[in-house]
Amino acid sequence: MQKSKNTNIIILVIICIYSLFSQFYLLRFGNYYTYVINPLFFAILAIITNLLIGKTYKSGEFKKTIYIHTGIAAVCYIFFYLLSGVFVTYGNNPYNITIKGLLFNLYSIGFVIFAREFIRYKIMSNSNKDDKNTFVLIVIVFSLLELFQSVILKEINFYYIFKLVFMNIIPIIIKNALFTYTAKYSNYIPAVMYELIINVALWISPVLPNNPWIFTAVLDSLFPLILVYYLKYEISKKDKRHIFKMQKSANPKSFLKVAVLVVLIIFFALGIFPIKPIGIATGSMYPNLCVGDMALVLKCKAKDVKIGDVIEYKRKDFSVIHRVKDMYKKDDKIYIITMGDNNTVEDAEPVEEDQVQGRVIAKIPYIAYPTVWMNQNKNADVDVELGK
Repeated sequence: MQKSKNTNIIILVIICIYSLFSQFYLLRFGNYYTYVINPLFFAILAIITNLLIGKTYKSGEFKKTIYIHTGIAAVCYIFFYLLSGVFVTYGNNPYNITIKGLLFNLYSIGFVIFAREFIRYKIMSNSNKDDKNTFVLIVIVFSLLELFQSVILKEINFYYIFKLVFMNIIPIIIKNALFTYTAKYSNYIPAVMYELIINVALWISPVLPNNPWIFTAVLDSLFPLILVYYLKYEISKKDKRHIFKMQKSANPKSFLKVAVLVVLIIFFALGIFPIKPIGIATGSMYPNLCVGDMALVLKCKAKDVKIGDVIEYKRKDFSVIHRVKDMYKKDDKIYIITMGDNNTVEDAEPVEEDQVQGRVIAKIPYIAYPTVWMNQNKNADVDVELGK
């Protein structure tokens, strides 16, 4: 069938209208929207798209490569995501992990993923392979669709915008760029496979990691980015039309080094290594530690602490960094008296040994200002752990 830009535009406009309608009206219907309206819309649109565009013919020379690497990337994502709970903590799975729950998720989410990616594939197939404008337009429209269906927009403030951009917008755009790229050189199956492998693993896992959102955001962005970068390199090697471009293409191994470095930095910020960073949010330790400084904390136990050390300890859901003024034992337990260098009185309660997180061994001035600023909207009275 002759390729028609008008057909593509009509379908994309329908998706845009539905995205806006979902965000500002349909989401309020809750389960009725999830189990009836949304699947029905995509089923109808998939049928209409297939009728309008008809059969598409595409070479299968890249399918095997795309299938294999997409599957590997999805499995690796799940492995790293679930393993991260060992370094943080695990919590209950919010999904219904029964057979009935799995079937409902496969219907309400899995079916929509299948129909959505089928529509993307048909639109991409109805475009010229080298049409970059259509590629970008598809990425934007499908990103808006996913964003408006997964995020309820709230009041605007700096922290909310920052979190929205890095936790939702950037990962969604990168993932949709990947899916549009695989649709361009293969079909809808790689995108469906990537989504379902990850989602099914999350649906059936008895526990899930209590990761800070920034860690999940990095994983959600990094894996699709590495995959699309690697697929581009592999396809360039096999595509005779790109034989000269391939010579200029960077080997993905160089990008993988950067990706590993990013992951290591995130792990450091999460406190997985023996030394972790803490952003100073108050002036209680001035002038030794100022607001915006990054304190480097060496993990240790109460028995390793001595009078004069500056320690980090936990109070409910927040961290405090103060100096040790005195120590004593009671009932074979260590208790520590602490006070901020800039305070006039000691802390109200002694620090128990199981509250001690570590002692400060160094500082980097002012580098933690962005983290402190972002956390001011959440809690302006305590020191903050980077990545939280």
